[in-house]
Amino acid sequence: MLYILGLGLRGVYSLSLQEKDILSRCEHIFFETYTSVSPSQTIDQLSSMLNREVKRAGREEVENPVALLSLASGNDVCLLVTGDPLSATTHNQLRVDAHMAGINVEVIENASILSVIPGKLGLFPYRMGPPVSLPFPEDNFLPRSVCQKIKFNQDSGFHTIVLLDLREGRTMYSFEAVDVLLRMEERYSIGAISRNSMICAAVKASQDGEKIIWDSSENILDLKLEESPVALVIPSSLNHNEEYFLSRFSKKCDYFR
Repeated sequence: MLYILGLGLRGVYSLSLQEKDILSRCEHIFFETYTSVSPSQTIDQLSSMLNREVKRAGREEVENPVALLSLASGNDVCLLVTGDPLSATTHNQLRVDAHMAGINVEVIENASILSVIPGKLGLFPYRMGPPVSLPFPEDNFLPRSVCQKIKFNQDSGFHTIVLLDLREGRTMYSFEAVDVLLRMEERYSIGAISRNSMICAAVKASQDGEKIIWDSSENILDLKLEESPVALVIPSSLNHNEEYFLSRFSKKCDYFR
């Protein structure tokens, strides 16, 4: 049996009673470190809470899960995933691979950054458009499609969640992401963002040290906040309630200087 358990955004503090019961019964426990970032002490806290070893599972183990599925063919195996386990294509593919190998799969859902961000900011969930993934630029590669998707959402009256790429155990920092978006805009002139655009940055959402920022892209650039994980939201036009809630629930960059 393979269990895929959502760990939410708060590490061990987001585990449900059902998940704790499953973990107590599993012979092998893996913590997925490939698709997202959890609080830094999560693995140590899990090991201490369960009084047993929790192994790391990186990209190779999850995308080529031969060893994982071999274990699950004769044992109860758990894969812990930060956020909600089925928000990433990777884990749905793992379910398919398990089913094709004749292995039963049980998934326990949890909160994800996609479901948490609108409430943190006071934005209406039904006004969130399709999210966009922003990669670290490699060899100055700046995909036009990122700004095109943001602009499409804006023209449709939708806000855009920008999910930031992972590298070396952290997401892109907020100022790095804004810099990449501005470079994309400068190259392609899509009209999705400018130095005066108001952007939301959710830094360490639902974790210790959480910072919810709403400010101009220029001010986020200047703040140089080196903290992770981060997700951005680029709002479309705000209605009266959203503007009021956002002003109450977020801070400008000067607050954090």
